[in-house]
Amino acid sequence: MKKSINPQAIEIQKRFFEALDLLIDTKQCGGLQTFCKEHDLNRVKYSNIRTELRKPNEAKANNYKVIDLDALAWLCKDYNVSSDWILLNKGNMFKR
Repeated sequence: MKKSINPQAIEIQKRFFEALDLLIDTKQCGGLQTFCKEHDLNRVKYSNIRTELRKPNEAKANNYKVIDLDALAWLCKDYNVSSDWILLNKGNMFKR
């Protein structure tokens, strides 16, 4: 039996990629590879997590890989993403 992660962690990861994708679309970040390279993260892992999150809900139950906590911190620190939004889904995506 594969491990599963709780729904709250899945939602945090969705918001992480939502913010990162917006930053990429608005040219504030060069891309997933750039973000991973700048922060010494495994690009393949992050690409796989993003792909899994885009699958239907039933497929997500078996995904036990999660983003690193420091990746959340870097997204907030380097790109002004609101920690309240990314962790709790409260307020705006970006700090004012």
